[in-house]
Amino acid sequence: MEEFRRYLELRNYQKKNIKRILSIVREYEQYIEKGNLPSEYIIYLKQRKNKNNPEKLLSNSTVNNHLTGLKLYKNYRKEIEQKETNLVICKSLKTHIPEIEILTPEEVENLLENAETIRDKAVIASLYYLGLRAGESAELLLDDVDLENAKVLIRKSKTGYQREVPIHSKALEVFEDYLQERTGKGNCFLQGLKGNLTAAGILFIVEKIAGKSHIEKKIYPHLLRHSIATHLLKNGMELEKVSRFLGHRSLESTRRYTHL
Repeated sequence: MEEFRRYLELRNYQKKNIKRILSIVREYEQYIEKGNLPSEYIIYLKQRKNKNNPEKLLSNSTVNNHLTGLKLYKNYRKEIEQKETNLVICKSLKTHIPEIEILTPEEVENLLENAETIRDKAVIASLYYLGLRAGESAELLLDDVDLENAKVLIRKSKTGYQREVPIHSKALEVFEDYLQERTGKGNCFLQGLKGNLTAAGILFIVEKIAGKSHIEKKIYPHLLRHSIATHLLKNGMELEKVSRFLGHRSLESTRRYTHL
């Protein structure tokens, strides 16, 4: 199991995800050690109680997470140890994906127009034109914003992967103006009153701008990321390129936007 841990670490899985995957594999092995059949493991999962809420069964999405972890372990045994396992990987269960009401390009422009300061415009631009998560925007370093070559380096992300993102011409104009007025001594690109802007600060700014825009949609930072992903796909960008732009590990995470 320690070798499998190192295998995951070399593939840049985050510590919390490694811990979760190892726990999934251990549970499966304990199930097999009791003399149970691998082919019946999916039935076991569907009937297992949720440890955090014993009154409920595991959700389909949680069962799918278990199956994904076991598939990864199976591939590891085959690739690294050159061994086949008796793992039986079932098809994923259907899960309900709530519909997301994205913003139109005109509504994004409306948000930019209702931003009180150039810093607030930079916040909207980073979330939409760069497709960043709120945490990525907050942790974007000043030194990693390369206006001359119109690109930024995302060092810290949810998936653990670094990636380069091109800066759209409209965002470039906003960022150039912002840097001329940027105050604060923090090392991050976006600055608040007391230093580096936090993810909570970004949420506050987005909600403040949304209130002035009078757009009749629930607007939050991640909605801007959803919106740019959908717009890029509708404009003909290949799924693989959009996936790299967003920093997704799997194409399935990006494919959901093809249905919006």
